[in-house]
Amino acid sequence: MDTHTTTQTQTPDSTTEPAAGPAWSALLGENNWAGLLDPLDVHLRTLILRCGDFCQGTYDAFNNDANSKYAGSSRYGHANFFDKVMLQDAANYEIASFLYATAQVSVPEAFLLHSMSRESNWIGYIAVTIDQYSKSIGRREIYVAWRGTTRNYEWVNVLGAELVSAEQLLRPENNNTVNKTNSSTNELLPTSMSDRHRG
Repeated sequence: MDTHTTTQTQTPDSTTEPAAGPAWSALLGENNWAGLLDPLDVHLRTLILRCGDFCQGTYDAFNNDANSKYAGSSRYGHANFFDKVMLQDAANYEIASFLYATAQVSVPEAFLLHSMSRESNWIGYIAVTIDQYSKSIGRREIYVAWRGTTRNYEWVNVLGAELVSAEQLLRPENNNTVNKTNSSTNELLPTSMSDRHRG
């Protein structure tokens, strides 16, 4: 994704979202978006674009400069993050937490990369609507946004990944279904917030 929204920040009371529309649960797919896709409902379009802007923010904020001592971290802190990435209606949202993950490779692969066998990087964030805006819309919105594969170690994890059991990531089910996920997902281990926190 190469484009991002560059509209001005608005006050917490304002929003570009139309005042009336489908229920929030309908916008999230409760009824498989029946009646909302053709033509595309303006409220659903607004939500899709907002989610895209949240994802774009992870790329705009990520420091991938190998020459920087802060490489692998977010360029911006919690307080001004959404203003810095120029999110539309930035004043309505706040960062609840940054997300970090550890990518790990084998010793021979690390030798080829001229580095250690693992590294921890900032991968995204959890965003929530502020109290005032939440009251005005009658709900608390929570978004989890993370970037795609960028760093060398992450590419090694992805390219060599296999499907493995997702049991440790999911709640137990009362059937014999075997849910699987990309092995690199299981290898991305949460990292202490103190390691990289800059907010």
